[in-house]
Amino acid sequence: MVLGKLRFAVVGTGHIAKQHVQALISCGQDLVGVCNRHPEKAMEFMQNFSGYEEVAPAVEGETVFSDLGQMLDTVKPDVLYVTTPHLSHVDLACQAVRRGIHCIIEKPLDISLAKAQYLKEEAARNHVLVSVIAQSRFMRPCARIINAIADGKLGQPSFGQVSVLAWRDEDYYRSNAWRGTWAAEGGGVLVNQSVHELDLLCAFLGEVDQVYGQWRNINHPYIEVDDTAMAVVTFKSGAIANIVVSNSVNPAQDAYVHITGSNGHTVGIRTHQGAEAQAGIRPSHYRPVNDVFTLMSEEQLAEYTKSDYAEISEESWSYHFFAEQVKEMVRAIEHQRNGMQVHLSNDINSAMGCMTIFNGIYLSQKLGRPVTIDEILSDSMEQLVNPSTPAPAEPQAQAPVASAPADAPAAVAPDAVAAAEAAPAAAAPATAPSAPSV
Repeated sequence: MVLGKLRFAVVGTGHIAKQHVQALISCGQDLVGVCNRHPEKAMEFMQNFSGYEEVAPAVEGETVFSDLGQMLDTVKPDVLYVTTPHLSHVDLACQAVRRGIHCIIEKPLDISLAKAQYLKEEAARNHVLVSVIAQSRFMRPCARIINAIADGKLGQPSFGQVSVLAWRDEDYYRSNAWRGTWAAEGGGVLVNQSVHELDLLCAFLGEVDQVYGQWRNINHPYIEVDDTAMAVVTFKSGAIANIVVSNSVNPAQDAYVHITGSNGHTVGIRTHQGAEAQAGIRPSHYRPVNDVFTLMSEEQLAEYTKSDYAEISEESWSYHFFAEQVKEMVRAIEHQRNGMQVHLSNDINSAMGCMTIFNGIYLSQKLGRPVTIDEILSDSMEQLVNPSTPAPAEPQAQAPVASAPADAPAAVAPDAVAAAEAAPAAAAPATAPSAPSV
């Protein structure tokens, strides 16, 4: 099937945005506009890609903008790509959605579950598609697990394990003003480094029902947020999962997601291995593999390890799976236009799964008990509507715990966005979302 060509615009011009533009170019899509609150940075970003026929000439006021609304009204893209700091994702996407423009949003969808619900409702009202970056879902080892579960080869998925034992140093957190802050990042290792593993857990086990967790800041006193967290999560299917994630392990160790079924079979993926990446600067070159897959022989597993990424070059590795998600989005838009059924591997509904987990862990620690999905959503709505509402007192802990401010993690701090060189800040939704069912 020949892939169609759509018009894309990008808001946010940080490091990850470069990889997303490379993805657009690699699959023949047009870049028609770039926005950053600092126009000179938007201009420099656009000029970096001059010479590609898919990229429009860098002209201030025509393809380069400091105001998102002006860009959307001028270039009229089919899709807006949102690559700004976490707290601004929904606010910016809403400007596009209300204009009938589809969106691709960097992970996580946002730091506020209530705002994510609002975007879901706005997208439905405007018949707009929203895809949230989850490139791991497009990797063959992940697809192999999803297919095995769907085919009933595990019986009933019964329990899962997530382990992310990583390291981030002070230079990493100093590299951007928004990192390590409640207001702008919305959390730490849970929100940023572990989000892909939490997303995969939800892809394998389905909707979250209850979360019981705690977090700590063990050895990063210069940040406000969690560098370590543990939790037990119950899913609506009855499955349970154990989560252990940390940015405090030096040197870094492996990261993995494993699922065991009622028949005893286990499938899993090792997503990272050691400290082979320069966090926030150079992407990982490690290829995720099925490290556990008792449904097949070790010989077959070894063959998959060799062949899963055979066609992907070292040069294209950093953006290949972003391009796969772009292709899915382009086909989905074409299908929608033709009145056909639309499927997205990670839409708003599925993207809210990992958000429910990390918001649930923060709330669980505040309350000192397990919390249900309804409580997690209600708390997020309360923080959105009334961010000055005092947070529940945190339980006493033997180890020092970095306390979240009363309005964390859902409150918006425009100053933090400015410090992070984000795109123009957009107003939070004027209308609170209705009671969601995720």
